[in-house]
This record gives sequence, C-alpha cells and structure tokens, in this order.
Amino acid sequence: MPTIPENNRLSATSVDILNAIRNSASANYRNYVPIANKSQDSIREIGAIIMDYPDLQNEFLSALVNRIGRVMLTSKMYDNPWSIFKKGLLEFGETIEEIFVNIAEPFTYDVEESENKVFARNIPDVRSAFHVLNYQKFYKATIQNEQLRQAFLSWTGITELIAKIVDSMYAGANYDEFLTMKYLLARHILNGELHAVTIPTVQESNMKSIISNIKGVSNNLEFMSPKYNLAGVSTYSLKEDQYFIVDSNFDATMDVEVLASAFNMDKADFIGHRVLIDSFSNLDNDRLDQLFSSESWYVTLTEEELSALSAIPAVLVDRNWFMIFDNLYNFTEQYNGQGLYWNYWYHTWKTFSVSPFSNAVVFVPGTPTITSVTVSPESVTVSSGQTVLLSADVVTENFASKAVDWSISPEIDGVSISPLGLLNIPPSVNNVTLTVTATSVVDETKSDSVTVTVGTGTTISSVTVSPSTATLAPGESVQLTATVTGSDYAPNTVTWSLSPTTTGVEISETGLLTVADTVSEDVTITVTATSTADNTKTGTATITVDVA
Repeated sequence: MPTIPENNRLSATSVDILNAIRNSASANYRNYVPIANKSQDSIREIGAIIMDYPDLQNEFLSALVNRIGRVMLTSKMYDNPWSIFKKGLLEFGETIEEIFVNIAEPFTYDVEESENKVFARNIPDVRSAFHVLNYQKFYKATIQNEQLRQAFLSWTGITELIAKIVDSMYAGANYDEFLTMKYLLARHILNGELHAVTIPTVQESNMKSIISNIKGVSNNLEFMSPKYNLAGVSTYSLKEDQYFIVDSNFDATMDVEVLASAFNMDKADFIGHRVLIDSFSNLDNDRLDQLFSSESWYVTLTEEELSALSAIPAVLVDRNWFMIFDNLYNFTEQYNGQGLYWNYWYHTWKTFSVSPFSNAVVFVPGTPTITSVTVSPESVTVSSGQTVLLSADVVTENFASKAVDWSISPEIDGVSISPLGLLNIPPSVNNVTLTVTATSVVDETKSDSVTVTVGTGTTISSVTVSPSTATLAPGESVQLTATVTGSDYAPNTVTWSLSPTTTGVEISETGLLTVADTVSEDVTITVTATSTADNTKTGTATITVDVA
C-alpha cells in the first residue's frame, strides 16, 4: 500500500543539526569535530575544522542532505495545492492494478428453470485498469566551497544552507507535479472523458441558478449510476468523497456558504473539499514541452483548446479519480575537486493517471453536442480467425463525450467487438459481409458504419524467391524478393534464414543480403523464405560468395 510521508518542518537550530550529524557520524568525524554548544564561537570552530579536511566536508554535507534535506524535500512535495489527490509513495513495483467489480445481474425466480441451470456459471463483471510509472525526472543544485564556509559564520547559517540546497529543487519539482496534474485534467476534459453538464454563463446575476445545477449533480453522484464515469460502471460518490475543483475567478464570485450548503457541509468542512485552480487554461506550454516533448503520448495544447478550457468554471471529481503515486525519491551528491563545488541531484519518479471507474463531471457554459462520427478504415477485408482494430473519430463541441457504442449487423455467434473497436472474427465464420456501426453515446443520430468482408481461411500455395541465384564478392549485397501465392486474405509476409550461417553474411527482414568485407573464404549459402502464415511453405535461392 502507498504511504504518505509525515509532514516535517525544520525546527532544529544549527547547533541541533551539527550535533545530530555528529551523533550518527563515523568515529573519525567524532574524533575531529567536537560537540556544538549554543555559541557562535562553537559553530565557527566546528566550521573551521570541517573546512580544513575534505573528508569531513564530504561526510558533513552527505549527512546534511540525505538525513535532513531529503526528508524536508519529500515532505514539502505534499505542499502541492492538489496534494489531496496523491495516493502516496509506492515503494515496491512500477505498475498499479485497479480492480472494479460491477454490480451483479438480477434473475427471476423460476423453479422449473432451476433444474436445468443450477450448475450454470454466471461470471462476475470484473474490470481492471493498469496505472504505469510514466514520469522520471531529476533536478540539480550546486553548492560552492565558499557557500559552505559561510554557513558556519552565522547562527542560522546551517539552516540557510539546507534551504539553498532544497528550495530550488523543491520549487521545480513541486511546480512540475502541479502542472502535470493540471495537464492531465485538461487533456481528459478535451478528450470528452469527463461527463459534461451545461450551466449558464457565469455572472453574479445567475449564481443562484448555477449553484442549483451544481447541487443537483452533487446529489445525483450519491446514487448508483453508470452515467458519470468513463468505464460506464455502476458506482457512486458520497458527499465526503466529492471534491470541487474551482476556477479562482468563479470562486471569487460565488458565495462559499451557499455552495457549502449544496454539499450539505458547513463552511469549514467545505473549504477542505474545495480545490482552487488559477484557471483551467493557465498551462505553461513551454515548461510542459520541456518536460514531455520526447514522450509519444504528449500533445501540446493549442490556442483554440486553451480558449475552450478558459470558459470552464468548475469540475467535480471523486477523490479517487486522480491516480497519482510517487514511485521513487533519490538524493545523491558528487564533489568536483577541480571546480571546488558540490553537485546535488534529486530524482523523482511518479505515476500520473486517472481511474476510469471513478466519477468526474465538468461544468460548461454551453450545450455538449456531437458534430460527426467517422469510422476508419472505410472498408476492411479479413479472413476467418483474424481480428481487426477499428477507430471512431468523434468531433464534439463543449467537451461532449467521444465514447461510442459499437454494433454488428447481422449478429453472428462468436463475432464480437470490444468497446475500443477490436473486431474478432472466429475461425468458424467465413464468406460473409458485416456492417459495423459506431453510434455516439451522447447523440444516437450521429453514427458511421464500415463494411467488413470476411473471406475464407488463410491458404498459402507457394513461396518463390528471386533472383534464384547470385554470386557476390566481399563488400557486395543483393536484394532478394519473396512472392507468396495464396488466398486473397492470406498475409504475404515471410521470414528469412541462411544455411549455413556464416560470419559476415547477413540478411535483413526485407530480404537485403549483405557480404561483409571481412569474409575471406568462398562459401555457398542457401537462403530460405518461410511463409509467416504457413511455415510448411518455403522458397529458396542459392548465393555464392567468391572471394577470388
């Protein structure tokens, strides 16, 4: 289970810190460094001793950072204004499996039917989501020799030195964590993955109507429903588990006491469930690009998207909607003898994700609508026993859900399609034409279809390699081509192999055979192309390597 670090604050004095380090130091350190007392002269004396011996400097700074600075930094990370949504430190493993068991189906009592179905199975609807480590960053700070020397010249010098080491890295790590959480929320809103509820445009004159709408949604979340979560499972969120993420301008306009009553809480309790955001559109694109430009999943927010996000006044989420874990904290240091400075690195690994089983609602001053649904590819030809992935591009306004319901016509036993559009054709189904339709869950009048032609099973009749013979000298190459003959639905791919295997002679996946300059003996090689659909069907070519 993840754990949340204690919220530590540095209350110790410089004398306390010096003595704490000495108490846990090596015998050599204790022999040279005396016990500190509450006088400036004592601190200066200890500083002079430490600065005269590099080994003592290293041990002092290592203890200062790893015993005190690291604890402070880890604790400070939970000062993030959205820290309520963090699950804590996951010390073991990089993947979290979230399991949800949907409610059981009801059955009608029938004594006669029970005789035939008493041993029939009814498998529970168990669903899972995996949250994977996806954030690995580090931060760096440098302390010069002179900065260490200055730390022993004042009563607060040691604590100020800790602040110099910790604060810059803390500020960067804390800001990036908060920014990533905001981006995560923004991207899910833009993808239509929060349930959108229409409210009037925010004005002081209609705040009563807006709060009434919010109260209605909050009340509804307490009842079992599949309506408000991405997975469409039946679940609920009690008032104490609901958190209201609110734009700071909207927060300034609304009456907190009135809104607190909407959540059946007094003002003090509600404040703990109100999470402020400067703006849903206030995202630092330059910093996000710096953090994630190398990640394949990252997409920079456009000006149009930011403008749309700016109109959102509030979001209501279950406390378990955010799935954010700390996977690793690591603090290391290295002294540079040439430059006379210490470098410190703070590594932080995290998991940023959301739960598809938890409720989340976005309030928008406009009606969520579906503009169009387009299924791709437009037509598909497959053979029996194969699968094909279809996708539905849904164009929306005002953050409407982009989810679709898939249907197949005609309905045939064994033919199925997953919620993500993976169409499965069993081996028993062939020579049939299917119509697969994606229909918007928001607007059933918006849909699109694709024709899927299912042929007979895969049949390979022959594989031919050309050229069938070739003579090469060291340093030369030849492109071989495999022609696969079979049914219209059979894959025409092959795997290549060489016999005998010869050092310096290689063939690529595309059939390019290369003889290295280092080959020094004549050799005759048989090249074989084997069908990936039927490994009993092969074709060969003979390659002669002539070094003369």
